[in-house]
Amino acid sequence: MWEIPSLCSPTEWARSTTPDPLIWKSGSLGEVLNGDRLTNSLYNLKFREVKDREILCEKKLKVSDVARLRNAVNEDFYFQMYYDDLPMWGFIGKVENSSWSPGEKGPRYYLFKHVQFDAFYNGDQIIEIHAFSDPNHVIDITDDVEVNVKFTYSAFWNATSIGFEERMSKYSRASLLPIHQQIHWFSLINSSVILILLMGLLTLLFMRRIRNDLRQYSAGDDEEENDFARKYICGELFRPPSHFPLFCAVLGSGMQLLTMVCFLSLLAFLGVLYPYSRGSLCTALVLSYIFTSVVGGFTATSFQSQFAETGSGWTVPLTGIVYLGPVLVIAFVLNTISMAYGATAALPVGTIFIITFIFVPITVLLLYLGGVIRRFFRTEICTPSITRKNLREIPPLAWYKNLPCQMILGGLLSFSSVVLELYELYTTLWGFKISVLPGTLFVTFVILIIVTAVLSVVLTHIQLSSEDHDWWWRCVFRGGSAAIFMFAYCLYFYARSNMSGFLQLSIFLGYSALMCYAFFLILGTVGFIASLMFVCRNYEAVKSE
Repeated sequence: MWEIPSLCSPTEWARSTTPDPLIWKSGSLGEVLNGDRLTNSLYNLKFREVKDREILCEKKLKVSDVARLRNAVNEDFYFQMYYDDLPMWGFIGKVENSSWSPGEKGPRYYLFKHVQFDAFYNGDQIIEIHAFSDPNHVIDITDDVEVNVKFTYSAFWNATSIGFEERMSKYSRASLLPIHQQIHWFSLINSSVILILLMGLLTLLFMRRIRNDLRQYSAGDDEEENDFARKYICGELFRPPSHFPLFCAVLGSGMQLLTMVCFLSLLAFLGVLYPYSRGSLCTALVLSYIFTSVVGGFTATSFQSQFAETGSGWTVPLTGIVYLGPVLVIAFVLNTISMAYGATAALPVGTIFIITFIFVPITVLLLYLGGVIRRFFRTEICTPSITRKNLREIPPLAWYKNLPCQMILGGLLSFSSVVLELYELYTTLWGFKISVLPGTLFVTFVILIIVTAVLSVVLTHIQLSSEDHDWWWRCVFRGGSAAIFMFAYCLYFYARSNMSGFLQLSIFLGYSALMCYAFFLILGTVGFIASLMFVCRNYEAVKSE
C-alpha cells in the first residue's frame, strides 16, 4: 500500500507504548515473488493481555495526506495483518451517502481511528483472531483541511474449545456458503453436460465408422475403392512435421506443466498448500517447475528419437526456452516497471541473483537428465504404417475444414466447459476473494482435459477423412486454442474490475499471458497425444506397400 501515507511512524508513538522499532521480516522466496514485504506492526499485543482504548499514536494529517486517504477510502482499501500466522483484515474507512440530509451534497468520508482485536485461545495456543474497525470511532476527512487524529486500539481474549489443528478451517467457510456452492455445482454440471454431448458425438462417429466397415466387407469388390482414401494417406501420417525439434519441445514443456499442475493439486488435497499460507504457492510453483524439468526433457527426447534421426541436439535446449524464456522476459519487463514505480513487486537484487544463477542452471541440468534417462528407458510408439519417401500433395479443403475455423470451434467448446469456474480462479488470483476448494478446481481441470482430448480426436478424424495428412501442428493449435479465449476473458475481467493504472495493467496482462500460455502448452500437448493414440489405433489395420 505504497499510495497511503504513514499514519503512525516510530517518532510519533505515544509515550505510553514502547514497542520495538520497525523490523522488516526476511521473506521466503514465495513471499518475495508475491510482492509481500512484512514488518512488525505498532500494535503491542501480548498473549492474554487485555487492553482497552490503548493509545497507539497521535498524528497531524496534512491536506495532502487527507486527500490520499480519502481516495483510498473511496476505493475500499483495507489492511491485512498476521498474528501467529493467522491473517486478519479490516477496512481503513467508510463512505456514507448523505444526499438524503437537507443541505448536504455528496458523500461523506470517514477514517477509522480505533481497531479492536478479538482473539480466542485454547490452552497456550492461539486459535482465532479478528480485527474490527470500530465505525463509532471515526474522523471526517471529507474536506481538504488539516486534522489531528488520535489512533487507539483494544485487545480482548476469550477461551475456546476449538483445537489447534482446526484453526485454519474457518477460512474455508466463505467458499462453502450456499451461493458459492451453487456456483461451483452449476459450473460442474455445465462442464459435465458438454463432456457427455462430446462423448456421445464421438460414439456416434465410431459407430458410423464401424457400419461403413461392415458395409464395405459385405460389398466385397467395392472394399478397396471405398477405403482408398484412408489407405492413400496412411503413408503420410507419421512423417515428422516442419520444425520438429520445436514441436518436441512444445510437447515436453506441455507435459512438464501438466505434471506440475497435478503435483500442486496433490499438495492442496493433502493440506500442504492453503490460500493463507504466505508465499507457499509461489514457492511450490518455482520448485515444482524445477523438479518436473526431468519430465519435460524425457518427453521431448522420446518424441524426437522416435520419429526423427536428426535435430536431437536442439530439442532439450528448446524445451527449456519454450516456456521459461517468455517467463524470464516478461518478469524482467514487469520488474523494471515495478522498480520505476517503487512498488514492492520489484524483486530485490539477491532474489534476481538466486533465480538467474541457481534455479535456471538447475532447471537446465534436470532437462538434460531427463534426456539421459530416456536412453535407459526406451518407450517405442508402434506406428501402423511406413512413411513414404515422396510427400503427397494435400487437396483443396473447404473453408470450415481450415485451421482457423477448427481452432474457433475447438477452443470455444473447451472454453465454455470451464468459463464459470474460470471466474472463480481469476477472482482468487487477483485478490477479490479466496477459493479453497481445490477438489472443484481439479475436477474442472480434468473435465477440460477430457473435452480437449475428445474434440481433438473428432477434428482429427474430420481432417484425415478429407485426405489432409498435415495433422501434427494442427492438433497442438486446436487443443491449445482454448487458451486464446481464456486470455480474451482476462481482458473482459480487467475491464469489469476496478483495477486501473499502468502498473496494475502491466502486471495483470503479464501474469495472465503467462498463465494462458501455460494452458496453451498443456492443452496442445493433450490434444496431440489423444490424436496420436486415435491415429495409431484407427490405422493399425491398414497396410501400405
